[in-house]
Amino acid sequence: MKFSGTLVGMLVAAMLLALLGLSRLLVPEGKVADVEVREIEIVTDPEPPPPPPLEEPPPDAPPPPPALTELTEVPDPALVPIPKALVPMDVTMPVDPFFTDVAPAPLPVVREAPRPVARATPRPATNPGPRTAPRPVPPPAMKSSYGVGELDSRPRLLRHGRASFPPSLARKGVNQGTVTLRVELSTSGGVSVLGVVSATHPELIDSAKRVANGSRFTAPTKNGQRVKAIMSWPIVIRR
Repeated sequence: MKFSGTLVGMLVAAMLLALLGLSRLLVPEGKVADVEVREIEIVTDPEPPPPPPLEEPPPDAPPPPPALTELTEVPDPALVPIPKALVPMDVTMPVDPFFTDVAPAPLPVVREAPRPVARATPRPATNPGPRTAPRPVPPPAMKSSYGVGELDSRPRLLRHGRASFPPSLARKGVNQGTVTLRVELSTSGGVSVLGVVSATHPELIDSAKRVANGSRFTAPTKNGQRVKAIMSWPIVIRR
């Protein structure tokens, strides 16, 4: 029995070895990649130079010993100096009490000496002669005409004249224009044309003159009196 068991074990082991060999044969051999071996050069950095040795500071020289002439006596701050009187005092002498609520003695009144009164010396009488009355100041001469800035107030327009727009300018597409006239205002506020200062269109000068001649202003005044005035008047004429 022992012999048959050993034989069976050997047969089973032989079969397992055979199966293992067959499995190795059935597996395809894989391609093994070629491995290239290179030499690696290891470079090491040079070692840094050692730091310079630290210079030790020179030892402090000990202070010189004080001379005998410099030695002075240091006073003790705990001791309070007490002044010494040259004359001995008797502490048993009675002392009058001092009251602060007692009023001081009145000060002596100093009377001033009377001042001498200066007398006015009489002036010698003089004969002034007959007195002349002051001459009346004549009023300033009135000018023939004044500027607007010289008047009491700027004249105000009460009524303006009428004029038609020139058809020649209307055909050109012009809708308005400005003519500046130099005019004189009478004492009653009437307008008189003295000349033309400027004009945007020469065709509007006649219309502007008709407007000025038919206009009227408030009466110009100077110091409350009616006067004549000269001014520049821009007149705008529209279509």
